Amino acid sequence: MADTAVSRSLPFSPEAERSVLAAMLHDRRAMIAGLEVLREQDETTKREALESRGKGERDPSRTTTLFFHTPYQLIFDLIIDLEQRGKSPDFTTLLDEARSKGTLEKIGGPSAIFDIVSGAATGSNVREYAEIVKEKSLKRRLILSTNEILEKAYEDRDNAETILDRAERDLHSISDSRQSGSFTRISDMLHQVQDALNEAYKKKGLVTGVATHFPQLDEMTSGLQKTDLIILAARPSIGKTAFALSLVERIASVSKLPVGVFSLEMSAVQVIQRLICSMAKVDLKRLRSGCMSTRESTKVFNTLGRMFPLPIYIDDSPGLSISSVRARALRLKHKEPDLALLVVDYLQLMEAGTHRGSGRNRQEEVSAISRGLKGLARELGVPVLAISQLSRGVESREDNMPRLSDLRESGAIEQDADVVMFIHRKRPARDSEEDEENVAAEIIIGKQRNGPVGNVPVAFISRYASFQPFSSEDAPPGHYQTADDEGVYDGDYGAEEVTPF
Repeated sequence: MADTAVSRSLPFSPEAERSVLAAMLHDRRAMIAGLEVLREQDETTKREALESRGKGERDPSRTTTLFFHTPYQLIFDLIIDLEQRGKSPDFTTLLDEARSKGTLEKIGGPSAIFDIVSGAATGSNVREYAEIVKEKSLKRRLILSTNEILEKAYEDRDNAETILDRAERDLHSISDSRQSGSFTRISDMLHQVQDALNEAYKKKGLVTGVATHFPQLDEMTSGLQKTDLIILAARPSIGKTAFALSLVERIASVSKLPVGVFSLEMSAVQVIQRLICSMAKVDLKRLRSGCMSTRESTKVFNTLGRMFPLPIYIDDSPGLSISSVRARALRLKHKEPDLALLVVDYLQLMEAGTHRGSGRNRQEEVSAISRGLKGLARELGVPVLAISQLSRGVESREDNMPRLSDLRESGAIEQDADVVMFIHRKRPARDSEEDEENVAAEIIIGKQRNGPVGNVPVAFISRYASFQPFSSEDAPPGHYQTADDEGVYDGDYGAEEVTPF
C-alpha cells in the first residue's frame, strides 16, 4: 500500500520551534508560560513512545516528539531537566548538561546551543509560539496514528474490533492532550455552584444523584453522584454481584435510565439469568436446571417481556484494560447520553494496560486501574461502581466486619474512591438449622467523601440471588420475609400475605 500520508512532509514549524526556545531562555516569565503550554504534551508523547516500544505495538519511527527538529527537542529536554533541579538554563548550564548526558554531538555542538541562546526572541509572544509547536505535534501524532490504523486494516491480520479499540484509544489520547490543565478563577465557577445549589433546593432533601431505589441507602447518599467512583467490596460468595445487579435492575426498570455493565467474571447469559431470577422471583438453581413448575415458567416468560425494553447494556469481554473500558464506555455514552451508571465486575480482573516487564507490581497496576476508573467517572459525568475483593484479613476477625484496610492489593483504591461500600451478613454455623434463604444483611458505608458513613439494612434473598430494601419490622433478627409480584411470599413455607416493597 502506498504510504501517502507519511510520504508527504509531516507538519512542523522550524521558526516556531526555534523562537519558543529562544524566548524561554531570554525571559523567566516566558519560560514559565512556555512550559505551561508544552510540558504536558511533551510528557504524553514520551510516555506513548515508551509504552509502544515496550509493548511492541508500534515502530519507533511511527512515534513523534514535541519538537520535530531533533536538536531542538534535545535542548528542550535539557531545559526541563535543569528546571526540575532548580538551575537556570543558559549557555553555560546547557552546554555542561549536554556534555554530561552525551547529547552535545546530536545537538550540533556548542555553536548550535549558542545560536538558540543568542537568537532574537519576543517573550510576549512565547505562548503563541508554544501553541504552534503543540498544534503541529498533535497533527503529526494524528497522521502517524491514523496511517497505522489504515495499514492494520489493509493487512487484515487483526479483527475489526481490535483495530477499532486501538483507533479509539489513540484518538482519545490525542484528544485529551489538547487541553492543558490550569487554574480557574473562583468567580468563573460560582455560576455552576449556584446552579447545583438551586437544583438541590428544588429537591429539598430528595435524591440529587441517581436513585438506587433502596430508600435508606438513597437517604444516606442522596443517590449515586455523577463523577463518583463507588467501590463495592466483600469476600467471595457474600453477594457483591447480586447487589450490583439489584441496583442495575432498579435503575433501569424504575428510573428507566440506561446502565452499562462490564462483566469480566460472568458471561452476559449468566448475568441475564441472574436478572431474570431477581425480577421473576424464581429460584436460580431451578432456572438453570430447567426444573421449574408451570407457575415459575409463566413468571419467567412474563419477566422476559418486561426485560426486553430495559436499557441495560452488558459487555462480557474478559481481561479488559482501562483504556478498553474507557473506549467502550465513551461509545455507550455517545449512544445513550442519559447513561446513569457503569458497573465493573470486578476491578481485580482488569488489566492496567502496561506491557510485561514494565517493572510494575500488581499493587501498582491496581492503583493505575482505580485512578483510571475515577478519571472515567469524571470524564463521562457518570457514577462508576467497581466491585472489589477483600483480603482474607476480614475472616480472621471474630465479627467478620470489613474495614477499609481490607481492600485487596492496593490502598490507592480507598484513596481514589468517593464512596466505599461493604456488604456484611453473618453466616450461620455449619451445624445451625437457621434458615439462610432470607438473610438480614448490611451495606456498610465505610467512606463517603461528601456525606456520612454508617450502616444500611438490606435483605439478601439467596434463592433469587438478589437484595431488597429491608422494611419489615416484624421479621426476626437475621431474616426477612419477601413477596412476589402479587404480594404473596413464594417459598416452601406456604403462602402468607405480606407487604410488597
